[in-house]
Amino acid sequence: MPDEHDIVVTGGTLIDGTGSPKARLDLAIDGDRVSELLAPGTSSGRTVIDAAGMVVCPGFVDIHTHSDLSIIGCPLAESKIRQGVTTEVMGNCGSSAAPLVGEAIEVADEMAALSGISIDWTGFDGYLSRLETLRPSVNVASLVGADTVRTSVLGAGDVQPTREELDIMKALVADAMAYGAYGLSSGLIYAPGCYASTDELISLAEPVVPHNGVYASHIRGEGRTLIRAVAEAISIGRKAGVRVQISHHKAAGSSNWGIVKNSLRMIEEARASGIDVAFDVYPYTASCTNLYAVLPPWVQDGGRAAIVDRLKKADVRERIKREFENPDTEWENTVAEDGWENIELSGFRKPENNALEHKRLSEIGEIRGVDPADAAMDLLMEEGFDLIALFHEISDDDVVRVISHPLASVASDGEVAAAADRCSGTATHPRAFGTFPRAIRVYSIDRGIVSLEEIVRKMTSAPADRMGFQDRGRIASGMKADVVVFDPTVIRDTATYAQPHSYAEGIVHVLVNGVHTIVDGEHTGQRAGAVLRKSAQ
Repeated sequence: MPDEHDIVVTGGTLIDGTGSPKARLDLAIDGDRVSELLAPGTSSGRTVIDAAGMVVCPGFVDIHTHSDLSIIGCPLAESKIRQGVTTEVMGNCGSSAAPLVGEAIEVADEMAALSGISIDWTGFDGYLSRLETLRPSVNVASLVGADTVRTSVLGAGDVQPTREELDIMKALVADAMAYGAYGLSSGLIYAPGCYASTDELISLAEPVVPHNGVYASHIRGEGRTLIRAVAEAISIGRKAGVRVQISHHKAAGSSNWGIVKNSLRMIEEARASGIDVAFDVYPYTASCTNLYAVLPPWVQDGGRAAIVDRLKKADVRERIKREFENPDTEWENTVAEDGWENIELSGFRKPENNALEHKRLSEIGEIRGVDPADAAMDLLMEEGFDLIALFHEISDDDVVRVISHPLASVASDGEVAAAADRCSGTATHPRAFGTFPRAIRVYSIDRGIVSLEEIVRKMTSAPADRMGFQDRGRIASGMKADVVVFDPTVIRDTATYAQPHSYAEGIVHVLVNGVHTIVDGEHTGQRAGAVLRKSAQ
């Protein structure tokens, strides 16, 4: 009689996450780890999960998320775990929940208020300890944000650090790495990150190198400056000796579509020269961020109060509008790239503006009888700068080019949320609820662009390897038992731009560290996630 295991997943088609061909194998789990893979029907378990007709694979690793604060308010992480995500990597685009010093405390408090939580930490260790006490439903790891570090030391202004200030910034990065950060991120289209020089970023990346961490960058431009921005990221990798992850790789704006062919070639050439660079992508043709990101960098200098003062002045507004219309300016001019008709707004908090939900700025300008630029600036002030913009700016052909590349990982660029409760009140992009099932359904099952084994690899071992998760991202004996069972005939995303708070379908079972958390498509309330801390390597 064979030994009885804690859990046996039987009857399914196993895809192990490495890209190897699928196989008919049973999966045995004991405690929080995979025990063994066995011929079908040859093992017994105290709990048996019938996976007949389904795919069994590793839990998905979302390498690029913004759940830093929302995970505290929404520890069940329903928008993610219901699409098969078992590990969230936070602290992206230059913004992390720690360290919090100086003006960074004020910024974090404002963001925390939107999530309905309070901040009781300052350092990176304190933040991760808060998550360890919380014990969310998914595993969590974090990068340290270069923008957050900059705000902590220099504030929100367009200033350059002295040697002494740069040393303090590096010390904050080093401290975060010592307590388990997986690397450094930058957000180079956002203030104050856009004020950082390449040399500053190289210096901040240096404390990451002894830990074999990663430098993940929302690069300085994703439109007509894409090639220059990719070159900068590669240069930082070369000069700092750090591994590079280019975030949500794309070419924004119809005049730039197809340029990813050149940027992908640059990445391949950099790797051939010894620089470890890769990238992630979300399977959508619209990006999403706060509307204030459209403003020129000089307008954002000094933070929100300074922006408001500028937007009240007619002459300043006229200058901004001239720059919106001028594609020759150095900054990433989103409006010039895409036009107001491609910018959709969401997340209005003022009742009098609710009728504008999911309307394009060109239409809003007509409704209000003003220039769309004035409508955008007026609404930013009316809504306290908390207004989501969806930019319909990406070519599906480019998504195909990027997602099918061997170096690509699939990532959401989204946050944990819920379909209906206090965690559902914030505007979001459908990627927060549908990224992984959508990638499987659209780009593998329906269109056959990537094999099922390969799309799973891009969601599991590929991002796990980029981050250095040595015991996750694969199904093999001794690996952590993060497991997804999905129905390939059903799996799909249901979230849309107009109705983003909608759970994916076809994710039947999810185990996190061996704990059965999604059962027959429903959340059990289990919170078995671990806080992952990187150690020096």
